Amino acid sequence: MSTQKLTAFEQVVLAGLADKAGLAAALFEAWADLPADSVQSARSLVNAAQLGVTEEGATRDLLERSLKLGLLDATPVGFKPRSGMHTRFQRLAFSLHAVEHYRSSVHRDATVAQVVLTKPPRPSVLEQKLSALGWRTTDLEPTEHAFHGLVRAAQRRVVVMTPFFDSTGAAWLQELLSCVSPGVERTLILRSLENNSRKDYPFGFDALSPWLRAQGIRVFNYSIPRKEGGRETFHAKAVLCDRSAAYLGSSNVTAASLEHSMEMGVVLQGRAVASIADVIDAVLESAAAWG
Repeated sequence: MSTQKLTAFEQVVLAGLADKAGLAAALFEAWADLPADSVQSARSLVNAAQLGVTEEGATRDLLERSLKLGLLDATPVGFKPRSGMHTRFQRLAFSLHAVEHYRSSVHRDATVAQVVLTKPPRPSVLEQKLSALGWRTTDLEPTEHAFHGLVRAAQRRVVVMTPFFDSTGAAWLQELLSCVSPGVERTLILRSLENNSRKDYPFGFDALSPWLRAQGIRVFNYSIPRKEGGRETFHAKAVLCDRSAAYLGSSNVTAASLEHSMEMGVVLQGRAVASIADVIDAVLESAAAWG
């Protein structure tokens, strides 16, 4: 790879793709190994880079941006490198990897927050109104994509805290926890496990419990009776990865939340996550280990 300084054009490209530098680096690295005249779609490029299908939407957005930046040309079936640009892909990939490393491991703002959204099924009145207000709804990261990105990056532990989940949520939760790297501790915090006749019993647990045990995933029940009546429990929905990233939001692990309702939350990175981790650690100290 050439060691010459980045050209002014390459610097513009880096600035235009920097917010998704890691994904862009993987895509250009894969494309650099393909023929210079190859035509790629979001799907084929995700496959070439050996990424998950959840990356397809973000890949499509990066392709559109690269078109506007002058890296690519559009064809009836996808995108191809503009003349002379394919030879730059490896250099750009290297530089984008460096940008991602700096952002994730060197520079860290006090707290970084990104809004994530689960939109109602189309046609959606909400999406129409957001578009009318000038929002590019494709810029709002889907909740599912955010969850998968979070857990894949975890190096020590992943904790999922959800008060409800049903059979649809059980399948979704199994897929999510399967994305965690080998050796990373996985923990699930639930409530109402002590009484399966309660309306808020997480009914998806019955189907998922054998798999959780087989995988060595720790389960805790945060549902503490009070002497004066009632109980101490939770309604928070959170996904914590190490002490560096977390999701907080409205999304339950149920069909209603995952497929039908508008759900909104934030992915946090930085100083605020340490406070979230402290709270969740206190919950784990308070809750009962289950099974």
